[in-house]
Amino acid sequence: MENTNGPTQEEKSNNVPTKSIEKVEKQEQTKQISRFRVALPQILASTAKNMILLDLGMTIAFPTIVIPALLNNHSDHGMKFSVTEASWFGSIAFICQPLGSIASGIVLEPLGRKYSLMVVNIPHFVGWLMYYFAQTTRTIFIASIIMGLGVGFMEAPIITYVGEICEPRLRGVLISYSNLFFSFGLVFIYALGNITDWQTTAAISAAIPFVTFLAITQVPETPYWLLSHGRLAEAEKSLCWLRGWVKPDTVQSEFQEMVKYSKDSKYSRPKSESAYNNEVNLDDEKPSSETNKPSEQKETNETQEKKANGECKENVKVEIKSNEKCQNEKTEVHVGDKATFEEFVKDMMRPEMIRPLALVVGFFFFTNFAGVAAMRPYQIKVFTDLGFPLDPYRATVIMSVNTFTATVLCMVFVKWLGKRRLALLSLASCSIMMFGVSLFAKLHDSGKDGHLPDISWFPFVIYFILQFFFSFGVSTVPWMLVSEIFPYRGRSLMTGLAAALSYVLSFLATKTFLGLEELLSLSGVTCLYATSSLVGFCIMYRYLPETEGRTLEEIEKTFSKKSKQTN
Repeated sequence: MENTNGPTQEEKSNNVPTKSIEKVEKQEQTKQISRFRVALPQILASTAKNMILLDLGMTIAFPTIVIPALLNNHSDHGMKFSVTEASWFGSIAFICQPLGSIASGIVLEPLGRKYSLMVVNIPHFVGWLMYYFAQTTRTIFIASIIMGLGVGFMEAPIITYVGEICEPRLRGVLISYSNLFFSFGLVFIYALGNITDWQTTAAISAAIPFVTFLAITQVPETPYWLLSHGRLAEAEKSLCWLRGWVKPDTVQSEFQEMVKYSKDSKYSRPKSESAYNNEVNLDDEKPSSETNKPSEQKETNETQEKKANGECKENVKVEIKSNEKCQNEKTEVHVGDKATFEEFVKDMMRPEMIRPLALVVGFFFFTNFAGVAAMRPYQIKVFTDLGFPLDPYRATVIMSVNTFTATVLCMVFVKWLGKRRLALLSLASCSIMMFGVSLFAKLHDSGKDGHLPDISWFPFVIYFILQFFFSFGVSTVPWMLVSEIFPYRGRSLMTGLAAALSYVLSFLATKTFLGLEELLSLSGVTCLYATSSLVGFCIMYRYLPETEGRTLEEIEKTFSKKSKQTN
């Protein structure tokens, strides 16, 4: 009987299959595109976004140069801080940031990642100008509140943007690259604080949000967000830009995976059952081989061949439409982004959401109560109390350069060590070094250090190592995790919530430092921070998975498997 549905035996033996030819052609085309060209647009897009993190570092560092200038001292305009006002100024931005983070999580989906990143520069520009023109402490506090809201609003779009534009092989490096800008923001403010007054520093800083706004206008929206809103052509164009300004054929394989992931991430509701008792499976939309007629099989084979040739874009468009019927389906399925409130709450409470949230919030707790972040607004005072043998203002510059160096090394080592080992190494090191700081604080308080030659350099060196490992992993890894461990459906909200909770913890850590120091002494509070890092090491050793080099879908499955006790 003549075979009409496929190639003859002679054709099979004499001709190379069409799919194999096309696969080879695509591989050759991909080889012609250098790895640098593929990485460059991702680096450029990340750099534009990272300008916001430069502003963030400047915002976090600014109280460090303002508090010593106004604490029990009068400025040119008669402004003065009491100890209580100083503690509030050092922490008030953190308690305002959760409001901005929650708002960011709400508007991020309708507004988009790119436009959210542009809008966030407005409160920072206003805040810096208010600092410059301030003549009362009330104006300073209002500016700090505005800056805090702006910092909170920036977190969700910053975190989700880099996670959605990068290849898995570059994601860890580019997230670390983000921390580089934050660290440089610290260096920039501390350096300006050494050569000019804090109000002139604020005036210079106001230029950064303006430049950042212009830079972000030149980068594309993320393909994932565009796909989630049904803008297929724009998503494909964005991906082509991000993978080296290439033609659509070059990114077809990755693009098809994104389309599938985007569709699987949407709310799905079978006609006769609850929305979350059954998941949409793309394989279910294909006709069964047992029930197909020969003509249907032929049509299916032709369709698959068209897909292999890159000629099935229209079919992809049909697949992602929310109310389109899929041919050969046994059950009508509605796919879309909207769900009832009950379904929404149930979705947010699933293990794939709750387990990552608990993990990163726990990590944020140990990050803030490791001590370095809590003491940052009061570094001048802490360095003086520890008896550093050099000017405390100069010490802040040295420490900020140390932070910058640690961040650069984090970029290098995260790909080799992975995020898990990086986190465990830095937590253990911070615990050991903070115990050392506690010991020398005790010696300094008791006056015993006077009998030992040159002991003043010991606390400086130990604190230097402490700050290095804090910036090397403790302060960077949780933000890396936030950018990649949440499923797309709910990522915006959960990212905003995680950032909000992190700043609540930052507020608690910075606000309570002076009170704890008065209650326990500097030696006691640093011993408490060292114990916190030790506990953090034990918990992260037990629960922190490795995510480096994995796709977003693989990471999501990791937490899903854990919920089923299969991992």
